[in-house]
Amino acid sequence: MKQIVFLILAGIVGTYAGTARAATPTCVAPEQKISWPTANPVWEFCYTAYTQSSGPRGSGLDLRNVHYNGRLVLKQAHAPMLFAEYTTSTCYRDWKDVSTPVLAEPAVRNQIGVSSVFNATTSCDRSNDPVASYSTCPYGLPGRFNTDCFTGVAFEDKGTYLLVTAQYVADWYMYSSRFAFYSDGAFEPEFGFGNRNGTNNNTTHWHHNYWRLDFDIEGGANDQVLEDGAVQATEFASRRCNSTTTPACVNERRWIVRDSVTGRGYELLPSSDDYTTPTNQSGRAFHLVDVMATAYQAGEYGDNPAYQLSDCSMDEENLVGTVGGPNPPAAINGADIVLWYRVGVRDQTGVDSMICKKAGPAFRPVGDWGDGELFSDGFE
Repeated sequence: MKQIVFLILAGIVGTYAGTARAATPTCVAPEQKISWPTANPVWEFCYTAYTQSSGPRGSGLDLRNVHYNGRLVLKQAHAPMLFAEYTTSTCYRDWKDVSTPVLAEPAVRNQIGVSSVFNATTSCDRSNDPVASYSTCPYGLPGRFNTDCFTGVAFEDKGTYLLVTAQYVADWYMYSSRFAFYSDGAFEPEFGFGNRNGTNNNTTHWHHNYWRLDFDIEGGANDQVLEDGAVQATEFASRRCNSTTTPACVNERRWIVRDSVTGRGYELLPSSDDYTTPTNQSGRAFHLVDVMATAYQAGEYGDNPAYQLSDCSMDEENLVGTVGGPNPPAAINGADIVLWYRVGVRDQTGVDSMICKKAGPAFRPVGDWGDGELFSDGFE
C-alpha cells in the first residue's frame, strides 16, 4: 500500500506505542464495533452491512465514528455515488447495497484476525486478463472452494496496519472497497472497478466513484479546509490540478482538513492512479470535478436526494451551490465539513476492458495527535 512508501521515505520504523484513550465510539445496532489492535487500540470505528448503508441507493462499506488514538476523526466514511457511462448513449448510477461473497479465511470474517493461508480476495484482485472474467467467488483460484467464500467484511491484521475488504455487485459489475488504517494515523481508501461477466465489454466505458468523508475532527464544530495552504471560506468544487486534470499533472493542488482550534487534521494525497482518468474524459460533461467540500447537512448523501438509475451526471452545483444563484455556497470555515473525493477509471474495448482498475488517495495526519507524535508536512 502507498503508506509503506511514506514510512520508508520518512525513515520510520517500528509500531505505534499505546496510549490512554480519550474516547471510544459507541455503536448502535445494526452497527458493529471494530478495535485495532485488540489491546490498546489505535483505531476504533463502527461499520454496517451494505443493506443498512446510507443513501438512496446505499453506499457500500459504511464506516462510522472513526477514532484514531482516542480522538474522533470521521463521523462517516462511505461512497454513496457510483457511476458507469459508455461511449454509446447508455449510462447508469449504480447501486451499492447488494453484497456478493468475498474469499476470506474464517479468522477474518466480520472480525479482526490474521490470514495465514490466503489473503482476503475479491474479483478485482483476480481480474488481470483483458478479455476473460474470473466470475464470482472463489474466482477460479486453485485449491479454493465455495466454502472459502462468505458474505460480509474481512478485517485483516497486517501487523502495522488493519486492512478492511468488502465487495458488492451491481448487475454486470463487482466493485471492491478497501480501507487500510495504519498505526501511525494515516489511512487509505481504495476502490476497485471490476466487470463480473463480460457484459458491455465490447463498449469502452468509464466508472466513477465518489467517497463521502464526513470529517468531525474532535467534534463537528471548528473544522476548516485548506486548498494550497489557504483556508476556504465557502463550499467549493475543485480539481486535482490547477488546470485541466491530465495524467501528467505537474501542478497538483493540496488539501488539508483540520480542526481550527487544535490544529489536528489530515492531508489528502492523491495516488498516481487517481490521475489516469481526468475529469470529463468521455466528453459528456457528466463528471467535472475531483474534490468538493460542503457544509454538513443531515441526510445529504449526494447531489440528488432520491437519484435513480438513469441519473447519469453528477451535478456538483447541487452540493456546493452557485455563486449568485438561488443556492449560494454555504460557509465552511469553522463549520462541520464533508469532503467528497472522486476517482475514475476507463475500460477500453480490446485493450483492458476486463482488467480491474483500482484507485484511491492516502490521508496523512497533520498536527499533534498525542503520545508525542507530531505531524506536519512530513512525519516527525
